[in-house]
Amino acid sequence: MTPINEPLDGIQARIEELQKSIAKREAQIKAKTQKLKAEIETELSPVKIVGKHPFAVTTVVFAAGLLLGRGVRGARRTSAPMGEVHCAPAERSPSRTESALSTIGLEALRSAKELGFACLQRYIDKKIT
Repeated sequence: MTPINEPLDGIQARIEELQKSIAKREAQIKAKTQKLKAEIETELSPVKIVGKHPFAVTTVVFAAGLLLGRGVRGARRTSAPMGEVHCAPAERSPSRTESALSTIGLEALRSAKELGFACLQRYIDKKIT
């Protein structure tokens, strides 16, 4: 019976060795994944991106604010075909949704302006000093 048990012991030892190897590789992969995650988070942080590319970020934020503002204002304007009766401006009051959207659009535009000027000021301060 010893010869039969001998291959089984060898197989069991090999299985244990493979399990240890898998556990070791899993730990290495987890460590590398955590390191990569940390690197990506630091590389893609908004503060770092704004610091590296202040003009591009300012341009993108300003353009987004303009598009949002135009979209909000465009929702209020309606084009009517020729010959249709138009309401007097005093008769039409904006709905709550339009009013809320215009407020959001204006706030986004103001925020974009403030962010742009802050980035520009930081950039100029760095160049001066």
